[in-house]
Amino acid sequence: MFLKKKSVVLVMLAAGLAGCVNQKEEVMHYRKVLHMTPARSAEQLVVPSQLTLAAALKLANDNNEQLAIGGENYLQALIAKDKAFSTFMPTVGVSAQDFQMHGFNTSAMPPGITQFFQTHYFNVPLETQLNVNVLKDATAISAAGAYVKQRKALLLDLQSNILLEVAQSYYQVLSDQRSVAVLRQTLRVQQANVRSQINKEKAGVALRLSVLQSQADEASTRVQLTQAESNVDKGRATLAFLIGVPTLNGTQLINQFNPPHKIPNLARLDRIALVKRQDLLAADDAVVTSEKNVSAAIDEYFPSVSINFNTFLYKEQFPSDSWWSGLFSANFPIFEGGMIYQNIRTAYSQMRQAMLQRQLLARQIMEQVRIARTDWLTSVRLVANLKTELRSAQAAYHQAQHSYSAGVATNLDVITAQDRALSAQLAYEQARYNERVRMLNLLRQTGRFTYPMIAQLAAAGDNHPAPQAVKKKMD
Repeated sequence: MFLKKKSVVLVMLAAGLAGCVNQKEEVMHYRKVLHMTPARSAEQLVVPSQLTLAAALKLANDNNEQLAIGGENYLQALIAKDKAFSTFMPTVGVSAQDFQMHGFNTSAMPPGITQFFQTHYFNVPLETQLNVNVLKDATAISAAGAYVKQRKALLLDLQSNILLEVAQSYYQVLSDQRSVAVLRQTLRVQQANVRSQINKEKAGVALRLSVLQSQADEASTRVQLTQAESNVDKGRATLAFLIGVPTLNGTQLINQFNPPHKIPNLARLDRIALVKRQDLLAADDAVVTSEKNVSAAIDEYFPSVSINFNTFLYKEQFPSDSWWSGLFSANFPIFEGGMIYQNIRTAYSQMRQAMLQRQLLARQIMEQVRIARTDWLTSVRLVANLKTELRSAQAAYHQAQHSYSAGVATNLDVITAQDRALSAQLAYEQARYNERVRMLNLLRQTGRFTYPMIAQLAAAGDNHPAPQAVKKKMD
């Protein structure tokens, strides 16, 4: 008997070990959806010396914890679907029963009766149960499948949002760095101008006012430069956080994306957005899920079936020749206190709510596409206008310098022209980067800023002034 008991314990331990979870396989469920590479620790991450936009987006896709958290939500939806399917599977359990009764004397009983009064026995029953409402449970499985699709779409929508946030931070750093470069160049010119004015004052050919004006302009540029350098440091810290690396110190950001200037057709953009936007697809799946939940609530009126089957792996209890028993039952709900009816009302309300949310989101998407398209077209025109303004301002500055050398202009005229040239150059540089961000935002609002596009950006390289892959996406 000891060997039999030991074998039963081994069976129970083996059943427990079968429940171990392979966490790597679990995580791969959503990493495949996001095109993620296996996670690495911060110490293993290698930040390239030159960081392109595509590389930054890929790092964010692999390392951003928000995406992993969203991926776990998708995984939990998959698990919920498996749990819904498990309602059609029986539950099987093994238990151990050791019965002992002391102080009960059977010696005075007739020999044929003592077998009915056991003072000790050990059993190992194997119990199988199955409880199903076929219609309700089948509908629940279908609803769980729609919910999985919804969580997948929401995960891809989250990915698109995070990638856009990375692109915005990336180009903000580039813009701030360009501002620093322009301000440093301007500061060198102003320092030379201050020295020149001081020397001219000493020679008696310049007024003290000209010296003070030059020094004030130099100090103002220093203030702007300090702020721009601070913005670069903070922007790099934010970008490093978004892409999941410790730091970007010593990393050079390389602009690789040059947007096309072809004007997209608004009607076509609307159609694309209604098909491609993952949050809208998630809303569609939410409507489907709510509809199936209504059916599941109604199906509660249908009977449920229970099946119980018991046998023994080991038995000492009387009667020793009876090794199994079975029970089949059906439950017909007649009066549930109105609970089923209230569940149906709630399900219908949630369905109407999901439909309204889907309708609202569709209208919001139309608004977002129009605003994004207008912003991008405005940026294109703004870049062209600012380029013209920059050329004129630079020409005016050079003319002011020549006029001042010829004695027909004051130092204030030169400083004023220089300020205009500086402002025009900074505005132009910022507008160029804003144009790229707004193009990517237009792709995001039409549901096309996805991980495959990152690969297309990377494949386009720096030698393509207008990547063909991106051009096709805009058509």
